[in-house]
Parts: sequence; structure tokens; C-alpha cells
Amino acid sequence: MEIILNDKTYIAPAPKARMVRKAIELTDATNFNNLNPEEFDNLVGFVVDLYGKQFTIDDIYDELDADKLMPTIEECLNTVVGRVGAKLEQFPNAQTEK
Repeated sequence: MEIILNDKTYIAPAPKARMVRKAIELTDATNFNNLNPEEFDNLVGFVVDLYGKQFTIDDIYDELDADKLMPTIEECLNTVVGRVGAKLEQFPNAQTEK
């Protein structure tokens, strides 16, 4: 994943396991149909953390085009959770035999 802020391109490192937990936590706690400012800040903070704090929350708010904000947040959440989901689907449905 990459994000462009102020004509500089940032590449997200491979997400760590903690980011999966944080993505699930944010998704569960956020009302995406009626975002409040705190939820919005938490989502933007997630993007900053995902990119290893190469930029700040203010950098996103001040330098990212408004029409790219929600797609960027969505892409970040879906990428992190999607990777784990794809791996979980690979596990066989093991049944214990008695």
C-alpha cells in the first residue's frame, strides 16, 4: 500500500499482528454511518500507525485530498483484516473424532 502526501509517496511496511487486532477493534467500535470526530481521529491514527508513523495525523488532514480520505482508510482496514481472513480460510475445518 502507498499513500501520497504533499508529493511524497509513503509505502506501508508489512503489518504486524497488533495492527490486525487494532483494525478489528476499530471496525467493531466505529459507526461508519455516523462518524464522530473522535472516531474519525482514531481511524486516521490507525493509518498513521500502519505506515509506521512516517507522517502525522495532521499531515493526513492537511495534505490528503478530501475525496481520498475514506477510500484510504477503507483500503488500510481491508488490507490488514483481509490478509488475516485469507489465511484463516486456508485452515481446514478440523473435526475431532471420538
